[in-house]
Amino acid sequence: MTATGGRWHGSVPEMVAGIATDSRNFQPGAAFLALRGPSFDGHAFGASVADRAVALIGDSEGVPLWADLDISKLEVKDTLQALGNIAHAWRLRLEKTTVIAITGSFGKTSLRSILEAGFTALGFNIAATRANLNNLIGVPQTLLAVPVEAEIAVIECGISETGEMARLAAMVQPDIAVLTGITGAHAEGLGGLSGVVSEKALLLEHLNENGWCALGGGVSGLLRSNRISAPLNAIDVDQTSESDVVCWQLVGRELLMSWRGQEASLQLALPAAHWASNIAFAASIMLRYLDSTGREAELAKVADAISGWQPPAGRMQQCEGVNGCLVLDDCYNANPTSMQAAINTLRSLDGGRIAVLGDMGELGEDSDAAHGSINLQGVDRIYLIGPRMQALAAIHPEASWFATSDEAIAALANETFDEGDTVLVKASRSMHLESVVQLLCRAEVAHAL
Repeated sequence: MTATGGRWHGSVPEMVAGIATDSRNFQPGAAFLALRGPSFDGHAFGASVADRAVALIGDSEGVPLWADLDISKLEVKDTLQALGNIAHAWRLRLEKTTVIAITGSFGKTSLRSILEAGFTALGFNIAATRANLNNLIGVPQTLLAVPVEAEIAVIECGISETGEMARLAAMVQPDIAVLTGITGAHAEGLGGLSGVVSEKALLLEHLNENGWCALGGGVSGLLRSNRISAPLNAIDVDQTSESDVVCWQLVGRELLMSWRGQEASLQLALPAAHWASNIAFAASIMLRYLDSTGREAELAKVADAISGWQPPAGRMQQCEGVNGCLVLDDCYNANPTSMQAAINTLRSLDGGRIAVLGDMGELGEDSDAAHGSINLQGVDRIYLIGPRMQALAAIHPEASWFATSDEAIAALANETFDEGDTVLVKASRSMHLESVVQLLCRAEVAHAL
């Protein structure tokens, strides 16, 4: 606990099994760290776990609330900062673990899940981000859960405000930094696209010595236009050489890949170009890692390892809908790039193409233009939900527009969907369109947290 610079009240515990920030499902032997937010104060729950905790960690306002509790207490200036400091101290002990940190405006979770599936299938001991634990609270929790014997740890880093990436990057100190792609997503809190680029790029500044990075489509150009230098040994998917980048072509649902004279293919569940791009990007990262660590780098083995990947909940998951239609549940999140990618996949399918689209959040002053720029050509029926989607509805008078999700559900309950139809449901998480998915699907659908 010396990492926090805090002051102990009482004896110092001999061992701490873990750090918990939630009093629910608290495990004996852990220390309870009380977080503070605009509408909650974790210090109020310290007493409820005191009989099972080895220590309580709080700030100068909260620790006095525990004065009557017979337990060791660590007083720190800021408990959120302390959580990050403790996580960084643990990260420094992961000397045999290659830490891969992923950020970007889209594709983080899909890429993380592909890498996790691929490396696991190759026999590596791997730890990775769970659920949506990718912010200043989730990243330290993820780091603290990485066992010392892990060979690889894949950690998502998500931000929405200036200053967050600097803290996350310093905490994670990656061996491999990945920028999937950058758009105006979260521009509202980061000062426009230029601000998003500058903040995301801070992940590169904390690469370990001999570390390297991987840049998704368009990233290197955005870095250059913002006068940001990338490491010289980067994987850049915009380069034409096959020396590092896996080249790909999608033919129907078959993904054809080539790398250093090797060729391989695999079948996708959907003819989704953004899946193909993510898989090829993941394969590039895996092959570079294998090559750089002296292991055999074979594209066919990597492709076979990735072939068992399934998309995470809420990201183009397929379910059987009413009357035998196909529902594509992509309602976990949305930005202009991922929205267009989902629509492009929809229109590549046969049969009736139906889109149920909700607002994309946190786009700042470019929000109306971003919504209005979505290309709906080839979509047979369109349902738009939310005030921001009015910009797109104004361009498509044939579309049905609803102010709220509840209004849309009431209307969709009376609509007819038939066998052969595909219904895409996509929006930002704040729109809660999983309720639409539940209406349209025959079976219970597991949703992302």
